[in-house]
Amino acid sequence: MTQAPITLGDKLAPKPDQKPRESKRPQSKMRGRGHDAALSVLNMALLFSIAALPLWWVVTDSQIELGVLMILVGVLFVLWFWGVKAREGIPFTMQSFQSFTRAKPVHSLLANDRQGFMRNLRLDAKTVLFDGSNVYHFGHDNDLDAQPLGLLAQQLRNEGYRIVCFFDANIYHRLHEHGAFPAGQKHSLAMIEDIFRLKPTEVYIVPSGVQADLYVLNALKHLPISFAVTNDRFRDYAKQFPDVMKGQWRKGVVISNGELKLLQHKLEAPIRVG
Repeated sequence: MTQAPITLGDKLAPKPDQKPRESKRPQSKMRGRGHDAALSVLNMALLFSIAALPLWWVVTDSQIELGVLMILVGVLFVLWFWGVKAREGIPFTMQSFQSFTRAKPVHSLLANDRQGFMRNLRLDAKTVLFDGSNVYHFGHDNDLDAQPLGLLAQQLRNEGYRIVCFFDANIYHRLHEHGAFPAGQKHSLAMIEDIFRLKPTEVYIVPSGVQADLYVLNALKHLPISFAVTNDRFRDYAKQFPDVMKGQWRKGVVISNGELKLLQHKLEAPIRVG
């Protein structure tokens, strides 16, 4: 029985290739423990040879050319792979070999996570996913710049939520345009942390050429206890994420009577701005 995933990394891990069905042809009684034991010994000898050949080549200063050595190692590797499959009762085919050597695809949420924290997010923890650039522009339009995002993140953190802020790749350019840091200052994650009062494991800057919207929606899709903070309705993605974009999946940001508020979510403590 497969264990239920605990973290986002577990849930998004590449699925192992399904083994081909074993042949229904009855196998000879000669193939038994002795056969498997012989294959095990052969596989161990081949692995030893694969590891020892390069070491021997370096230590002895052998006259064998590097290209020839690599060919020998490659042949030994193919023989080892054949032995592994033979012991499992799986025919050695080019398809099975390519399946074994081909790198498994990694989900974009994990592949582009420069801080490496997304895979550790627990699925049973409540999480707030900020559309960071959108909330920042809301703050700038209200002469508050980074304050709304930082204050909301702090309050929701106090309420027990895990915070993840997705920023478009041009966030540094926007901050520079608005005078958040002087020209010539080197861009760094620490700069984002300081400006928005965030932790290193709360900042996710998406690759250039891609909108953070897609990453917010993908995270909502795979984190069962989560909602987004954004004033963008993501209408361009309605057909792609119909199951995500329903109910109270997003909370808009407003300022009312000098207080920063979230629509459809009552904060446990008021946030005064001005």
